[in-house]
Amino acid sequence: MNTLLDHIVRSCFVWFSVLLFGILTVYGNDKPDDADGLITHPELAGIPKTPVAMDVKIQVNKIYGINTVDETYSVDGYFVASWYNDAFDKAAQDIRIYENNNADEIIGKLIWIPAFEFINVIGNRNVSNKQIIIHPNGKITYNERFNAVFTTEMNFRKFPFDSQKFVVQLEGFSYDTNTLFFSEVTPELYYTQGEITEEWKITGKKAFISAHKYSHLNEKDPISFSRYNIEITATRSVVYYFWQFIFPLFLIISISWSVFWIKSMSDQLATSFTLMLTLVAFNFNASSILPNLPYRTFIESLITLGYLSIFINLVMIVIGNSILKKKSKASYKNLMRYCRYIFPIAFFVLTILQAIAFLY
Repeated sequence: MNTLLDHIVRSCFVWFSVLLFGILTVYGNDKPDDADGLITHPELAGIPKTPVAMDVKIQVNKIYGINTVDETYSVDGYFVASWYNDAFDKAAQDIRIYENNNADEIIGKLIWIPAFEFINVIGNRNVSNKQIIIHPNGKITYNERFNAVFTTEMNFRKFPFDSQKFVVQLEGFSYDTNTLFFSEVTPELYYTQGEITEEWKITGKKAFISAHKYSHLNEKDPISFSRYNIEITATRSVVYYFWQFIFPLFLIISISWSVFWIKSMSDQLATSFTLMLTLVAFNFNASSILPNLPYRTFIESLITLGYLSIFINLVMIVIGNSILKKKSKASYKNLMRYCRYIFPIAFFVLTILQAIAFLY
């Protein structure tokens, strides 16, 4: 009797398990549109059939690590892109937010998010956090916190009185203007600091949209890509360079004129050659903070002026001691007396002319 009862109980348990499994199989696969918190409309993942207008904003939190030799700088900031997808009128009615790994899961599989590329970046940009916000009206917002090393061509002609532009350029990597373009509305640019570092002060900033054509994809008919540009203009603080470069340079050149008060020719030559070597070492120090340039900078023009001043000092000393001093001591003394005034005046006049030529 007990054996029969056990058999009946076991049979009922097996049939109940099979029935429950069947119910779960049939109804469990019928997932809602929001299964696992992801939108499952396949039309949202495809490439838009009509050009998408994107509003772009970049907030620069910090510019640091400025390397004038390599012409590079690091930027930490936020990048936000917003656009509309008409297919979302079929989607859920609530705002949906996906972050980091969840955002990566839906990109390209369940929703179309274009790959964005910073054009003037060196290496890869580091994305510490990313976010996708889907609004009920079909608006999609992509937001990321990025950090990267950028480069741009710098002009050092006025160094150390120069201003530089720190540029960030953004494009859609795979989609030309037939699929994606940045809106022609006034772009917004934010910068959270008034100074980049103690050495640089911001004097201007602007953002604008342009188009850039690439021929490597189609040589006969170059493809145009929309580009978002921001430029932050900063002026170098001269205080450090004045005390480290300009003031010592003027001292070296001024000391070189002391030879016109020295009576001994050997002392005159020793002083001039010593100062010439000092100026050479000074030039090496100044060159170490700049890249190899095909043009001259303002500080280099001053150093060259110093070379010429000391060289002409030597010429005057040789002429005075070897020619005039032998003929007439009075002529030699007059030459030295004239040089005491002519050299400083000529140097400062030439310095002003150099400043006008380079800085204006």
